[in-house]
Amino acid sequence: MTATVLDRITLGYRLLWNRHRGLEGIALFLREDPGSTPDSPPVDAAHLVDSLRELWSSDAAPLYLVPQTPQLLFGLLAQVSGTPGPASGEADGPRFQSGPPLRPTLVAPEAFLSGADMRLAVRQAHARGVPLVLLQGDAEAPLDAEIARCFRRRWLSLPPVRAAEALQAGLRMQAAGIPAGADPTPGPLSSDQIYDGIAGRALMEYCLDRRHAFALAGWPSEDVLHSLRHMPMQPEYAVVRATLRALEADRAAEVVERTLMQDAVLTYRFLTYIHSPGLGLRGSVESVYHGLMMLGTNTLTRWLAQQLPRAEEDANLRPIKAQLALRARLMDRLLDAGVEEALRREVLLCGLFSGLGDLLGEPLGDLLHRLPLSSRIHEATVLRTGPYAGTLAMTLALESADTDAIRRLRQEQEMETGEVNRALMRALAGMERS
Repeated sequence: MTATVLDRITLGYRLLWNRHRGLEGIALFLREDPGSTPDSPPVDAAHLVDSLRELWSSDAAPLYLVPQTPQLLFGLLAQVSGTPGPASGEADGPRFQSGPPLRPTLVAPEAFLSGADMRLAVRQAHARGVPLVLLQGDAEAPLDAEIARCFRRRWLSLPPVRAAEALQAGLRMQAAGIPAGADPTPGPLSSDQIYDGIAGRALMEYCLDRRHAFALAGWPSEDVLHSLRHMPMQPEYAVVRATLRALEADRAAEVVERTLMQDAVLTYRFLTYIHSPGLGLRGSVESVYHGLMMLGTNTLTRWLAQQLPRAEEDANLRPIKAQLALRARLMDRLLDAGVEEALRREVLLCGLFSGLGDLLGEPLGDLLHRLPLSSRIHEATVLRTGPYAGTLAMTLALESADTDAIRRLRQEQEMETGEVNRALMRALAGMERS
């Protein structure tokens, strides 16, 4: 295969969640790999944008590009499309004419903006209509007015002191009985910004519900689940209803399977039900699809209807379950099971169930031993061994901005750079804004 720009760059990602607990966007972190020789040419930003465009979807959630080197930021400022116009690349032939230009939001680290050439490039990108976000680090320090007006909003991390102030402000508002959806009142945090590193549920709710933050980068999954540890975890109401609608519309079994597997808890409950003695089915079922074939539409519809009264509507769980569903799809892309459908479905379950123990508050090994699943799933998710372990490790590593750690792991696992990047982009392109 001919080498491309995607063979010379490391990607990582974070999901951006809005105050409705829906997917607002996808942040893609980009770092050039060290050149094979000291005089290796830099990554061509124009080719990079073209390569990303080829793998993206017009239905996907908005893309936020976060270059991690000044050189890459400078190149992207010149190449990212702004105000809609003729599709870039048309003059080069038909190769890129099948899709619209890639118009992501470009995130510029403040530390890269000191030079006059970079500041000029920012102003020129702003003039073309490129949406820009300032990655400002751990402070909301004033910014030079000339450059500040080029940015739609800021991406901020909260130092401990500011996080404590925000948390105390939220508790005071709660004690005063101020509704969470009320218009934001003066406080320690700005509204309509992106906040990073929010590790607690209370601080998350203050940022999104009281300060009307634009989005959070990542999700405080551990603390959200800890706050719900005394409550039995239930399937998500919206996923149960969507699966029922797919059955009512007589959709293909693959569509029903894909819909049901948006929720790891519902998937686990389904496989547990399939193997219950009272159901009387013979043999073991190692995938949702196999279970659907054995169960039949009428029985499945009745079972799903029984789940609705107890189904979960806590919106704070949506990002956690959505991350697991994405993890399953990405692991499938990375391993590339090919035409072996049984193997592919095994890989999907491996990724989906990788966080099941945290969701259900039980040791994952105990949960998996209750089902006659492939031992390879247990080896990878519990023991971190076996044929899927390296792929699962890479899938987890990609959920971060630490591109250096991703590159090291990729080298340890002897994975091809371009193949990892293409798998990641294709998996992310299936994520729609919600």
